[in-house]
Amino acid sequence: MPLVEDARSSPLRVAYQAAYLGARIWWFIRRPQTSGALVALWYEGRLLMVRTSYRNLYSLPGGAMKRGESSRAAAERELFEELRIAIPSSKLQVGWHGTLPFECRQDTLTIWEAALDAPPAMRVDGLEVVWAGWKTIDEVRTLPVLPHIHLYLANRAESR
Repeated sequence: MPLVEDARSSPLRVAYQAAYLGARIWWFIRRPQTSGALVALWYEGRLLMVRTSYRNLYSLPGGAMKRGESSRAAAERELFEELRIAIPSSKLQVGWHGTLPFECRQDTLTIWEAALDAPPAMRVDGLEVVWAGWKTIDEVRTLPVLPHIHLYLANRAESR
């Protein structure tokens, strides 16, 4: 069952939206190279997807790497910050890595994946993440998602 929080606007949600708009403007001007990490959690053939308050795309939990932070550490940190899910490092394996032009930047992402024996307890704060839920691959393919996720799923299908 998807987790959906109150859809009302709040000052913090507006701050996330304003920060994202500012980042998009900065990326348009500077055309930077960015690095991030996402986490693909699988349970019974379903993938945990999220939607943020500032982007009209579905994604995997994750985000930007901090200076000096490893991709795996960023994945673990973002998963915990966004949904309060803690996964042992040893369970995370690289599922996809690549660089794509996205939002006026060269975006390098690593998607870390883990198969779970039970769905984890999670918390959606309704500020940054406004929705989280489990979707089949076919359902994900019908959603507007980050382009990296399409490549990850295609790579995953080829390797099976």
